[in-house]
Amino acid sequence: MEYEQVKEMVTLFNQSANQEMQLETEDVKLYLNKQPTSAVTTMRTPVEATPDLPTEEATSTHQPTVSESGTTIESPMVGSVYLQPAPDQSAYLTIGQSVTVGEVVCVIEAMKMMTEVKSTVAGVVTAVLVANEELVEYHQPLFEVKEG
Repeated sequence: MEYEQVKEMVTLFNQSANQEMQLETEDVKLYLNKQPTSAVTTMRTPVEATPDLPTEEATSTHQPTVSESGTTIESPMVGSVYLQPAPDQSAYLTIGQSVTVGEVVCVIEAMKMMTEVKSTVAGVVTAVLVANEELVEYHQPLFEVKEG
């Protein structure tokens, strides 16, 4: 099953009146639930690891949200967010750090595809709104940045 197919299914599910959905294929088990206390869970059948996973650049036409506390950098997709390039390396961004437009702020993994998320604003990071390896939703705020 291709990533785009899963992405389309999640989008259609979010737009539907259905509260729950489960899909199983040979290599993917996907369970979606709109209940407020639930989380999106994906389980994959183990497959042989590949040494270097390709990365994509996240392209989003969605404008960042501006609030009193700053502008948010939002997730362009559903997946697991990684706030550092590798477990033994420091985070891409920390509170108080300056960020520029186009700078990589995190990576989101979906269907074993790593997608770089780049900043759409320049300024100083005022809040990191997610935890490393947390599952994030489409347009979920990831960081707050005070522009300037």
